[in-house]
Amino acid sequence: MKKGFTLIELLVVIAIIAILAAILFPVFAQAKAAAKKTQAVSNCKQFALSFIMYNTDNDDTFLVQRNDDALNDRGEFQYILQPYVKNREIFYDPTRTRRGCDTSVDPTGRCLGFAPNFGIYSYNNGNGIFHLAESDAPEFPESSRWRGRNGSDFAHPADTIMAGATNDTNMYTLSFYFQTGDGTGVSALRHGGQYPMAFVDGHAKTIKMSRYSFLADGDDFDIMPENGNDIKKYCYNVDAIQERNGGYGKGVPCGQVADMITRDRVKL
Repeated sequence: MKKGFTLIELLVVIAIIAILAAILFPVFAQAKAAAKKTQAVSNCKQFALSFIMYNTDNDDTFLVQRNDDALNDRGEFQYILQPYVKNREIFYDPTRTRRGCDTSVDPTGRCLGFAPNFGIYSYNNGNGIFHLAESDAPEFPESSRWRGRNGSDFAHPADTIMAGATNDTNMYTLSFYFQTGDGTGVSALRHGGQYPMAFVDGHAKTIKMSRYSFLADGDDFDIMPENGNDIKKYCYNVDAIQERNGGYGKGVPCGQVADMITRDRVKL
């Protein structure tokens, strides 16, 4: 007499498999997310190292970034730093899949995941790794350029953000504004809000970010650090006054502006 599985036995086996799958699938998902986060931090650190190598060849001075439609990608950090990275992949965050960005170098239009620190809170204030935007050369009359700062400008290199994960699109910035590239909902925050950041001294770590409105300056959506003290890490020098002669924080040291932002913002 041949023996086989009974229907009950098959159902029990299927039930056990289903239970194991229900237990293990979330674990696999968490492991996959953790691996992507680790890769993102690694990419961010490599990004920072490419900046440092460039600066070493450029009298310890950050690059000049241009924003011009005629240059597109070729006026920005992701193109200028290529001789030092020789691999565009380090500029991508593995969890950012958005497309529709510049196609002059990458025909797929995939959006980068990292950007330089233009300072708080606007990319035009001149309190990050770049000076205040200025008119470009005569051959690019409609564009702007941001001259990079010299290493001697940074009061606390190990506590000043150089670059990090961004939700911006071309021209990519790490200012609090223009971070709507992936929407404004909770899902816009990658890595559970733990954004990789690289610092001027070359080390990298994550900073907890959240969504805010900053209506004190008229913006209804910004991505900022949860901890107000981390906002100060966007300042090249907490005692320096922003270079822009106007706007929120005019005439106030950058560190104090960070405290003002912490006070005036509203969490979404």
